[in-house]
Amino acid sequence: MRRFGLAVSCFAMFALPAASEEVRHVEFSADHHQRVELDAKQAHAAPTARYNGVPYLTTPDWNNSIRRQVGAVAVADMNNDGRNDVVVGCYISSSFPPYTDWENLIYYNTGTELEANPSWISADEVHTGDLQIGDINLDGYPDILSVNGGTSFSPTTVYYGSATGPDTTPDWFASPPIAVWAVAGALFDFDHDGDLDVFTGNQGVSPNAFRPIYGYRNNAGVLQATPFWQSTESSIQGGLAFGDLDGDGWEDLAVSKWVNFQTGVYKNVAGVLQTTPIWQSGNTGGDRGVAWSDVDGDHDLDLAVGDSPTVLYSNTAGVLTQTWTSAPPATSNPQDMRFFDVDRDGDEDLAEIQFSSGRVFIYLNTGGALGATPAYSYDDPAVGNAIAFGDINGDGWPDMVVGLSGQPCVRVFYARIPNILGDMNCDGLVNLLDVDPFVQALLDPAGYAAAYPFCTAQRGDLNADAETDSDDVQRFIDALGA
Repeated sequence: MRRFGLAVSCFAMFALPAASEEVRHVEFSADHHQRVELDAKQAHAAPTARYNGVPYLTTPDWNNSIRRQVGAVAVADMNNDGRNDVVVGCYISSSFPPYTDWENLIYYNTGTELEANPSWISADEVHTGDLQIGDINLDGYPDILSVNGGTSFSPTTVYYGSATGPDTTPDWFASPPIAVWAVAGALFDFDHDGDLDVFTGNQGVSPNAFRPIYGYRNNAGVLQATPFWQSTESSIQGGLAFGDLDGDGWEDLAVSKWVNFQTGVYKNVAGVLQTTPIWQSGNTGGDRGVAWSDVDGDHDLDLAVGDSPTVLYSNTAGVLTQTWTSAPPATSNPQDMRFFDVDRDGDEDLAEIQFSSGRVFIYLNTGGALGATPAYSYDDPAVGNAIAFGDINGDGWPDMVVGLSGQPCVRVFYARIPNILGDMNCDGLVNLLDVDPFVQALLDPAGYAAAYPFCTAQRGDLNADAETDSDDVQRFIDALGA
């Protein structure tokens, strides 16, 4: 398979290739910043049990079956049944062969996996590049913020939730003072008044390509349609993320920006967001995403920025300094990135997905430091757009969801529970919570298997003699003490 990642203007229109041309497959990213030509697909690498502490194989456990351009994925319980579902946002572009459908979707959870076909399909069909989930109208049900745009400037919308799931028709529409192509969103209570406010990163279309960042205030569950806040600078933005830069208790807004603009942080002064950045990266080469996390455990939030390659700015008492640069086998701006504790060791790891290479990289956080090379790499034959984490099969471990352009367009990778001596409840830890499960495995093996279906039947066989018996007791005590 050949991949050609080309930087392109996000405002140009592209003619479809003629049938006689050699190019068989052309994909554009949701923000139109990248164009990739794909050749014939390759097979995936053979699966391995675990990758340096990351609990995912390199072959997916679940795939959908439809062809879409997926701009965003989110994991949340959308119908209040106690199981996580997968929300999918789809976009449209001048990719070839053309895509014919781009509704947003929900794959509901049937108990231990997702349904084969989405039973929730949005009534509208617009360009969606990002999704955020949260209770916006304060009715107790999760809502979907659909960050929309495209060359038709489709407005950002909200689907309000209910006891059986969200409405399929949007209930709220953004009405900015100038039409925007929104590329990313943040759903966050920045003013600490008890409700979630909305912020969008935006761009335009040539000849007026630049737009401000917009903020929409939520008043006790009523989201204003017109922005109450906008940045002084008009630019091309990417990812947005709130985090407390200076430790004053008020979360500041980090915004990545594309070519010729600097990624920056806008200070939150007791619920009043400044319109010019208090910090800028100094880089105008073009950044794609941002994410906050206390990587080094010093109680200051550090900032990862989706440059090419991804970089980390460590935070020391409110001062950001670049301290880490990723070294993946394929270098490109990540299309989506987020911090998540994939190995459940108490600190957050960094995951990213690249559009041009179709690869997922996970950098493990070990002792407060990110590894320079990825501990896990997954290479998809398609291009990669989105990544999310959440427990889908109900085993208590976070699974990985990947959104792609093509068919299939959503893949799920189940976490493989590590076999840790003495971990009887399969939570990855050995502690007092394992005592009762061990006693149950010793006295009632069938009851243990029923109570912990994701653990192996012989989990209590600590001396590997194919039986859970009194000979395993001392080994369990030793494991517990260690």
